[in-house]
Amino acid sequence: MAQYSTPQFTESEGKIISFLTFRQFFVLVGGGAVCFALYYTLPFALFLILGIMVATITAAIAFLKVNNTSVVTLVLHFITFSIASKTYVWKKKESVYPFASKRYEAKDMEVGGKTALDATKKIVEYRKK
Repeated sequence: MAQYSTPQFTESEGKIISFLTFRQFFVLVGGGAVCFALYYTLPFALFLILGIMVATITAAIAFLKVNNTSVVTLVLHFITFSIASKTYVWKKKESVYPFASKRYEAKDMEVGGKTALDATKKIVEYRKK
């Protein structure tokens, strides 16, 4: 029977440029293209404001991970959770047989006198050495 090597490190993406993975590289290229388009279409002051916002969001999408989950996946899960209908597992239903609840009266407890524990305590405390 032929033996085949088992792939290892399937969780990590391959690096294409220094420390950048394929996905990170193209996310940064896309963010750079958006900033490039903003530079030529908007006044400089507005370009600076929007360019910084686009660059920050692009860097977060490319590099930031929360609990080993990318920001895009995290945002998609949040939107899905917010929009989807909520299913509640337990709901109180009326009982087929109505039960009358028992009412208990509060009784005054007697504050006891001497107990065996008190007697033992006294013996231990006053024992002669």
